Amino acid sequence: MKVRLSVGMVAGMVCCGPALAADLPVKAPAFKAAAPVSNWTGWYVGVNAGASLSQVNASTPNAMQFLNSELDVARLGATGGAQAGFNWQISPYWVAGIEADFGHLGIDRTFAEWNDDVAFGVKADWYGTIRGRLGYTTGPSLLYLTGGAAFVNVKNVFADTDRSLVVESSKTATGWTLGGGIETMLGGNWSAKAEYLYIDAGRTTVAGPFGRVIGDAVFENRFHVYRAGLNYRLGSAGTECCALASRPNTGDTSWTGGYVGVNAGASVSQVNASTPNLPEPEFAPVFIAPNEGELDIAGLGATGSLQAGFNWQASPHWVAGLEADFGHLGINRTIKDWNDPVTFGVKADWYGTIRGRLGYTTGPSLLYVTGGAAFVNVKSIFGNLAVSSPPVESSKTATGWTLGGGLETMLGGNWSAKAEYLYIDAGKTSVDGLPIDQAVVVFDNRFHVYRAGLNYRLGG
Repeated sequence: MKVRLSVGMVAGMVCCGPALAADLPVKAPAFKAAAPVSNWTGWYVGVNAGASLSQVNASTPNAMQFLNSELDVARLGATGGAQAGFNWQISPYWVAGIEADFGHLGIDRTFAEWNDDVAFGVKADWYGTIRGRLGYTTGPSLLYLTGGAAFVNVKNVFADTDRSLVVESSKTATGWTLGGGIETMLGGNWSAKAEYLYIDAGRTTVAGPFGRVIGDAVFENRFHVYRAGLNYRLGSAGTECCALASRPNTGDTSWTGGYVGVNAGASVSQVNASTPNLPEPEFAPVFIAPNEGELDIAGLGATGSLQAGFNWQASPHWVAGLEADFGHLGINRTIKDWNDPVTFGVKADWYGTIRGRLGYTTGPSLLYVTGGAAFVNVKSIFGNLAVSSPPVESSKTATGWTLGGGLETMLGGNWSAKAEYLYIDAGKTSVDGLPIDQAVVVFDNRFHVYRAGLNYRLGG
């Protein structure tokens, strides 16, 4: 359900597109466009919706022995809100602006930590940002970077599992955000955007409920947001701002044909590890207890890949296509479990997808949803620091599925740029052989990819 929420807003925007751009002319499939004449200067208001992900790390740095280790809290949520801003077109190619937004962040995750009678949690209800924007415009589309201040209402929880000892810290954290996206005019005063934001909400210290032996817990609160937005420009639209001769010309705006390209961006793991069938041992060393529990592994990486595909423009407004990509996923995260001499890790070197695409086009821009098969080379790791044997690993090329969406816009000539989000479920991996009682650790492998791409259309 949460995966569908993460891209449902893109599908909704695609479905609503015809109503919003009803005033656009409908022509025969051979689409020829004059040089775009667009002015981005002015005030606007809008709404947005999408997917949020927590990448929170908790540790007890001043605790004794094995207690001074760490854990991650990774949670997928649904986000939505409203924004308002002002753009100033300072030249034919460059647009500067400021934007403020406020909305629901949708993060709520508390779990019993693996093998210990403690619970850690993060809840982030709402967030807001005040950001500058600087972008390059092709006329009807704007490719931009954005950054500024961020505010997150965040609650960090440190408790025992029966909730008899609970310590919480709730505050409106002040931090910073950085991201980028693509915005394109739909017709009239309407425009649509696809945008990614990384939010660092700083540290929160929660006094430990168990005294000096464990000490305080320190939470590093970081969040990722991918969202689609719909803006309405206040005042008149379509005013010419710059000399026509100095603007790029997209030429043929038919999407039909093959293409190749590259992409790069950020990847985040949302891997959950558990021992659902952990037996109660006949003897009880400090690191083997009947409490099963679980833990998250939230690693951040840099991703990049190559893609190739084919689009078929079935009508003036609708485009179907098929795309395949292959590249580096960049996930490598191992954590030493809190209060136990064991380690859990995940490493995902490369990935690939074969996906269908279905989108609504305004001519020079395409708003689309995408989904299909995914392949991830993933290594799941379990190690025991109390024994001399090496970590137990399971490496395989996992087959799963992916779902996402984005926005692609023509730049001029045969070039186009896109901003895209993919959710990847690579299935479960079982690692046999917990040294002592041979329990099985189950890894649920999920990944999020936020990327920007550049495509070159073949022929035409």
